[in-house]
Amino acid sequence: MKKKMFTRLTALCFALVMALSFVLVGCGKDDPAPTPPPSSEAVTYTVTVVGGTGGGEFEEGENCTLTATVPDGKVFVRWTVDGQQVSTDNPYTFAVTKDVTVTAEFLGEGDAVSLQKSVGGNPIGGFGIGDSTYDDSWTTGSEPWQKGDAEYADVITYGGDPAVMVVEKDGVETAYLYVGHDITEDAVTSTYTMPEWICYSSIDLVNWTTEGIIMDIEDIPWARGQATGSVEPSAWASQVIEYKGYYWFLFCSWSENTVGFTTAGNNGHMCIGLAVSDDPTGPFECYDEPLVYSNWTNRTTDYVFDEATNTVTSGVDAADAGWNDIDPTAWVTDNDEMYVAWGNSNSFMCQVAMVDSDPAENGTGYSVELEIVDQSASTDGNIVTTDEPTFYWFGYNNIEQVADIMRIDLYTKNTADNTFTEAPYLYRRETDTGYRYYMFYAAGWREALAYSYIDVTDEDGLWEDEWNYGNRLMDPTATSNTNHPAVFDFGGSTYMIYHNGSLPYGLGYRRVACIAELEFSDNGFVDFVHENSTGISGVNSKITQNDVPIGHLYTVNPHSDAYYPLALPTFYKPANMFENEEDALWEIEAAKYVPENADADNYISIQAYNMAGLYLCYDIATGKVVITQDSHVLGSAEALAQQKNMSFKTVAGENGAGVMFQCAADEDYYLAIVGGELVVTDSVTAEQCTFRVQTETSNRSGQYRYNEGVAV
Repeated sequence: MKKKMFTRLTALCFALVMALSFVLVGCGKDDPAPTPPPSSEAVTYTVTVVGGTGGGEFEEGENCTLTATVPDGKVFVRWTVDGQQVSTDNPYTFAVTKDVTVTAEFLGEGDAVSLQKSVGGNPIGGFGIGDSTYDDSWTTGSEPWQKGDAEYADVITYGGDPAVMVVEKDGVETAYLYVGHDITEDAVTSTYTMPEWICYSSIDLVNWTTEGIIMDIEDIPWARGQATGSVEPSAWASQVIEYKGYYWFLFCSWSENTVGFTTAGNNGHMCIGLAVSDDPTGPFECYDEPLVYSNWTNRTTDYVFDEATNTVTSGVDAADAGWNDIDPTAWVTDNDEMYVAWGNSNSFMCQVAMVDSDPAENGTGYSVELEIVDQSASTDGNIVTTDEPTFYWFGYNNIEQVADIMRIDLYTKNTADNTFTEAPYLYRRETDTGYRYYMFYAAGWREALAYSYIDVTDEDGLWEDEWNYGNRLMDPTATSNTNHPAVFDFGGSTYMIYHNGSLPYGLGYRRVACIAELEFSDNGFVDFVHENSTGISGVNSKITQNDVPIGHLYTVNPHSDAYYPLALPTFYKPANMFENEEDALWEIEAAKYVPENADADNYISIQAYNMAGLYLCYDIATGKVVITQDSHVLGSAEALAQQKNMSFKTVAGENGAGVMFQCAADEDYYLAIVGGELVVTDSVTAEQCTFRVQTETSNRSGQYRYNEGVAV
C-alpha cells in the first residue's frame, strides 16, 4: 500500500516538473525567451543649467536645486525651459523626471521688458460699424480700435444714450445693448449727428459682438426732413423692451413740421416714436405716427380745476422746450402692465397697452401697436381713443384717475445739484414689503448721474407723481458733457452702462458705452460709482518710486460745451494726500504708438483709472507731464504726434530692477522724479527714472503683485 502511494506521488511530481518545463521552455523553437527579472539599477537623468549652478546626474524623482549666478549690474528674472517660464524662484527646486536644460534669465539696466497689460475693460463698444460699413466679424476680441491708430479710424464707432435688454433663452442670458450712432466729425460742433441706431450683444458682458443697424432715421415716416428728402440725422435716446411676445423700440427724434405731413401743425419738436420687431436685433418697423406728440405735454397755466368732473375748465397752454419729450424708458410689471416714462427738465409717465391694429394703416407689417391707456374711467383704464390724451401739469390725490399722461415729481426732495435733467431709466428690485422702483437719470449740467425711488406694496403703486430722492450716483465724466444710465440685472448681479467720450478723438458728441457693477446697501440705496477705465474685466496698476505714488489732480471737467481738451497736472506725493485713492491708480494698456519694426510688447500707454480717456502725456520741449485726451482732429499730424507723446517703451530700471519709461517719441528722454515733480527729461540718473509697478491680480480684486518682469 505504501509502495503504491509512493509510486503515485513520484508520477505526480514528474508530471508537474514536465508541465513546468513546458511552460518555461515553450512549445516551439520560435517562442519568445522568458522576460528577465527587473533590473535593480535606478533610472538617471541629466540636468544642464545655464547661468547658474546645481546641475548634474539625478535619479528619477530626485529633487534638484538650481541657484542662479547673477552678474553684476543685473537682477535675476526667471528660469526657462525651451523658452517657457518654469519658475521665478531663486534657488529653484524641482523633481527630475527627464533630461532637461534649465536657463537662468537676467535683466540689466535698459534691457527691454514686457509689462502685463490690462485687457478689455472700458469702453465696451466703439467697434463694428465705421463709415456705414458693417463687419460682423468685428468683436472686442480684436481690440485694435482701442489703439486709435489711423488705419483703424474707419472702424471706430461712437455711440451714446445706451439702453439694455436682457433675454433668456434655453437657460442662457443674452444682453442686448442699443446706442444711437454718433458720426460727428467737427470737433467743436454744437449738434448731434446720429443717422441710425446700433445693437451689440453679449452672453458675458465682456465680449461684445455687433448685431448691426436696427433702424435708420430715414425709416421714420414723421421725421423732420421727410418733406424735402433730407431727413435730419437725429437718432436720439431709445430703449427696447419685450412685451406680449413682441420687441418694442421706443425712441425720440425731431418731427416734421411741414404742411401735409403727420406732425405738421402739432409739433416740429421732439416726439416719442414707436417701432416693433419679432427679434431683439431687428430690423424694427416704425409706425406712421409718434406714440407721444410733443404738444401733448405743454404746460397748462392759469387753470381752473373742476373737482366735480376732474377736469381743467380753463387755462392757457404755454409750450415747453422743443426737446421736452425725449429719452423714453419703459417697464413691464408682474401684472403685465407696461409703463413708459420720458422727459427733459420735466419728467412724464403714462401707461400703454397693446391693441389690434391694421398694418395697412399703421405703416408696419404688424397687426398690433401700443396706445396710451385712458386713466379717467378707472385705475385699470380703457385704451384711449381720442387723438390727444389728457395731461395735467400738477398732480392731485387721485392723479391715477385724472391724467393719461402725468408729470412725475423728481424735484421736491432732490438736492440742488442733483435735480432731474434728462435720460430717465426705470429699474425695480424686490423688498421685504413689496418693490422699490428706481428712476435713474442724468442730473444737473454738466451731467452727473443720480436717482429717485418709490416703495410700493403692489404693482399699482408705480403710478405715482412724487418720488423720493436717493443719492448722486456718478460725477460728470471727464470726456462728455452728457450721460445716460441703463440699469439691468444679469447673472445674479446688477450693472449700469453709461456713456462718455473716452474713445480716441471722443467728446460729448462722439460718445461710447462703458459698464460698471452696481452695489446696493441693506437699506436699498445704491453705492456711488466712480467712472473708471477698467470696467468689469480690466485691471488697474500703481506706479511708485521709493514707495511714493504718482497720481493726478481730480477735478470735474469745467467745460460746458462738447470740446474737451482737458489737461490735468500729475503729482508725486504720499497716497493720503490725494483727494481720492483712485487718483493714484492707472491702467497700463497696449501703446497708442509703436515705432516701425519695434516689438509692440515692449511699449505701453498709461490711462488714468478714474478719468477714463485721459492718458499720461509728455511734452519734451517743456518737460511737463499731464493727463489729457487724444487730439480731436482724427488722423491729423497733431493727433499722431500726440499718440507718440502718450506712448512709452518699458525697459529695466537701475541695476536691472524696477522699470523705466522711455519716451517713444525720443528714446533719450525718460519719465523721472526731479525735485519731487514728475517730469520728462534726458538729464537724470537711473535712480530718478526707476519706478515700481504693481498690478491687480484680477479685476477689482484689490490684490496687487509686481509687474516688471522681475521676481521680488
